[in-house]
Amino acid sequence: MNFTWKHAAVLSLLSLIPWSGSAQVEKISDAMYRDSLKQFPIQEKSAKNPYLKDYLKSLNPQKMDEMAFVTATRVAADLNKNPDFKGKVAYYAVPAMSELMRLPETYPLDGKAVSPVRIIAAQDEYEPGSFLVYPLEELGKVEFKLTPFKNEKGVVFPADQLDLKVIKVWYQNKNGWWSYFADTELKLIPELLLNDEDLIKVDTEKVANYARLTEKDGSQSYFWLTPPREVDHRYGDPSYRRFASFQCMKPNFKDAATLQPVTLNKGAFKQFFLTVQTKKGQAPGLYKGAVTMVRKGAAIGSIPVTIKVLPFELPQPAAYYDVNKPFLVSSYSYISFDIIESLNGGDRDLTKQQLYNVLENQVKHNQTMHWVRGNSSNYEYWFTIDVMRRCGMRMDYIMGGFPIRIGDTRMDRIQDAKIQRKLYTEKLGPKTSIFFGYGDEPGAGWVRQQLGLFEDYQREGIDFAIAGGDQVFYAGGHTYRFFNTARNPEEAAATRKWNDVGKAWVAWYACQHVGAENPAFNRRQNGLAPYLANYSALCNYAHHFGPYNDRSETYKPMVFAYGCGDGVIDTLQWEGFREGIDDIRYATLLKRLALEACNSKDIKIEYQGRAALQFMAEIDSESVDMNTARLEMIARILELKNLLKK
Repeated sequence: MNFTWKHAAVLSLLSLIPWSGSAQVEKISDAMYRDSLKQFPIQEKSAKNPYLKDYLKSLNPQKMDEMAFVTATRVAADLNKNPDFKGKVAYYAVPAMSELMRLPETYPLDGKAVSPVRIIAAQDEYEPGSFLVYPLEELGKVEFKLTPFKNEKGVVFPADQLDLKVIKVWYQNKNGWWSYFADTELKLIPELLLNDEDLIKVDTEKVANYARLTEKDGSQSYFWLTPPREVDHRYGDPSYRRFASFQCMKPNFKDAATLQPVTLNKGAFKQFFLTVQTKKGQAPGLYKGAVTMVRKGAAIGSIPVTIKVLPFELPQPAAYYDVNKPFLVSSYSYISFDIIESLNGGDRDLTKQQLYNVLENQVKHNQTMHWVRGNSSNYEYWFTIDVMRRCGMRMDYIMGGFPIRIGDTRMDRIQDAKIQRKLYTEKLGPKTSIFFGYGDEPGAGWVRQQLGLFEDYQREGIDFAIAGGDQVFYAGGHTYRFFNTARNPEEAAATRKWNDVGKAWVAWYACQHVGAENPAFNRRQNGLAPYLANYSALCNYAHHFGPYNDRSETYKPMVFAYGCGDGVIDTLQWEGFREGIDDIRYATLLKRLALEACNSKDIKIEYQGRAALQFMAEIDSESVDMNTARLEMIARILELKNLLKK
């Protein structure tokens, strides 16, 4: 993408207000603080839990941060409402996808104290659950382990399909969480999903992040990740892609394979993320288990978890307006040998393995198409496509570049188109659709100049993808098969003209670009918002790997997943992206079942099908609670499947 285009003109800051209002850290008013001062002695006197009583006795409100004090009083009230809880670590089940930032001192307004973590997943889905812990005494390092999970029939849920991680709070751009525009300062933001929280060290006095580097001989050092931007580059070119000095994909920087002991400090929340992978054919039922906490070999508590596996499999996403048209999921990402090797020290063998790990991670997050960099005349291009195939990406649609014959005669161009089509047919088969990226955010004049070129290649079954504004439609909308519009994902007017023409897949970008860490926001803008607005694809401006330094100008770094020695480190925003696509997959199944029911000769079944369509038509994608929408879709899917069986 070309950043010379003025995205700020497209994205009104006023449009951010509804999305971000609840995403800020709660402000503690004087009235709230005074009320806590009144409640504090009452909660201390009421405490039946000995650990809670000792904890409250140790607090001095006059010497505490107001937010920490109010939070402590609230936690005490929650535990006193659960008199059977006698543990030294309070816990809260919280939505995995939430607008609220989980910081050590902030109370989980959307959490449930001493409550099981409940996860509901269809087959062939990754689904997260989340919880916070709040230690009532200083505990140091504590192990978090998963018990076996079994359903009511004794079926064991595979342990290797459960992934427990801790959420790392670190310094990011001060405009983080709700915007991709940059601020000059940093603030603490929850973002990274880690197995070893000590991989990143945070210094709150210096307002700095450090990466732990471990060499082959076991020696360790820490790399300063957040220096002033002016000195943070390895090259003379301080471009947004290559300015960072941290080579994050070297072998000396990688996360642990499994969750390591986590530091629990008294009176400080810490968030955990449990991701469940339900494969095709997973036995339905309610699986029960727990997360146990172990300190110095002794159990100090457990957090109950339930996994409800639904009796159906999720399909791949399809368009809302046409359930037979695949909803294509891609992104503008600069993933290439060159970029990876600039970050791993130039190791080509390591690059190939890292490329596989990165693309496999994309598939696990529902991104099934990859924009292939380079062109069809080089080795890397076809190696990447082979990696895509091995990772399980789509092979029926390929997006990428090719050596277009711009200056040659038309006959030369026609011959080249035949050669290109033959090459793709030999390697991928005759049914593979090819979208070549040619041009970027052009004016209408440029589009009109290319119409002859488009025709020459399209005669041979080679189509074109481009990003831009409405001028692309007016100059050549009838020729394109993939268009990325710089419009809001919820804006149905952006897709109507293209869908009326009936040829192109339509995606959106820029409003917003990748960058905001808020998982609920990412879920919404990559899920039901574009789906219900009749977009048929995703292809936002996104790149992985970093930089790790969020000090920037104009735009904050646009990162879904950070590079590391064995691939990528996942983030909350990347998890939100996956959940958004899963929302589309649930909606796709519901729409298909509803249409089938509408054709029933049984009037009651037809009514249920049309009621489901009515429900979908009434969803306001800008304001609906996404968790509620998901549960409603599940309920209607189960009802329709049961009716259609009869």
